[in-house]
Amino acid sequence: MKDRIQIDGVWYVRETEPEPETEFLDVKIHTSLSAHYENEDYSWEAIRTYKDDNETFYEGFDIKFTDKNTKPWKEEYWDNSTWFQSVYENDLDSIKETLEEMNENGIKHFRSFLNELNKLGWF
Repeated sequence: MKDRIQIDGVWYVRETEPEPETEFLDVKIHTSLSAHYENEDYSWEAIRTYKDDNETFYEGFDIKFTDKNTKPWKEEYWDNSTWFQSVYENDLDSIKETLEEMNENGIKHFRSFLNELNKLGWF
């Protein structure tokens, strides 16, 4: 047998290593749905999180914004669905506020992205 060895007349048996215990914690993950759009200057990823039933969504959504005009790229997380709606509707105050984050061309792309999200029923 390969699992035994004799040394000075005494037989020894190879020990088997115990299998590592696989203990998982009881965690509750949250799943989500995302939509992504980017151009050469900016990137927007909108994220909707499912409720615990994994069938319906929490109200609103978040956007991960990336400004690719800076090195390193600047990332921000936005979570104000009311502001998203205002930008989509071309509200002057919201557009002025948005100009602090991106140029006019970027705002056109952002509003077009929001338009696509609206078509998907995100608002």
